Amino acid sequence: MSLTLTMSFDEDQFEYKEKVYSVDMAFDNILLFLEMFDEKELEFVEKIFLGLQLLINEYDELNFESLEEAYELFKYVLREFLGFDLDEKNEDGETQIKTYDYSKDAELIYASFFAVYKLDLFDLKGQLHWRKFQALLNNLDDNSPFKQVIGYRVMKVPSEKEASRDYISHVRKMKEIYSLKDGPRDVTSVFDSLANSFKTQAKGVRDNG
Repeated sequence: MSLTLTMSFDEDQFEYKEKVYSVDMAFDNILLFLEMFDEKELEFVEKIFLGLQLLINEYDELNFESLEEAYELFKYVLREFLGFDLDEKNEDGETQIKTYDYSKDAELIYASFFAVYKLDLFDLKGQLHWRKFQALLNNLDDNSPFKQVIGYRVMKVPSEKEASRDYISHVRKMKEIYSLKDGPRDVTSVFDSLANSFKTQAKGVRDNG
């Protein structure tokens, strides 16, 4: 879900079994959730319950009659509040190239927010809404450290006809220094890389639920 100027950030709530629950949409909490979601050592079922515990403030008040029920709520929260549908099919089969990693680029993101917006992200933990954080991140100045690094990542190494050998060497060095050798891990790529395994294991949820 993208940010709109008519959006209210005080209503991250939903009703479930005649009770109202609130979702913790602070940017640092969502980043923590993404780290958990991307943790390879955690089992499928663990990710469902740990994810719900991180996202839902009143988690202790939830009562599930089956694992499938918990999984359905998990999917609902991801779809309605983070804009990712685990049941959605990729019709065109295309994979969008991602260019950043929340963990690897943490210092760059912090420095860029401070330089461009004069915002200290550590002071904004628990306060800055995830969608606001995303909007600010996506629109950082091209001269910010974060955007400069992305520039090197997407830059094509020029030929000797296009640039000097020194510049070509510099570009290659920068691309190596800032490469995402393990693959980019932004919010979309994290979910996309795990969606198929979730869908496969979901059958086990239904069978064992």
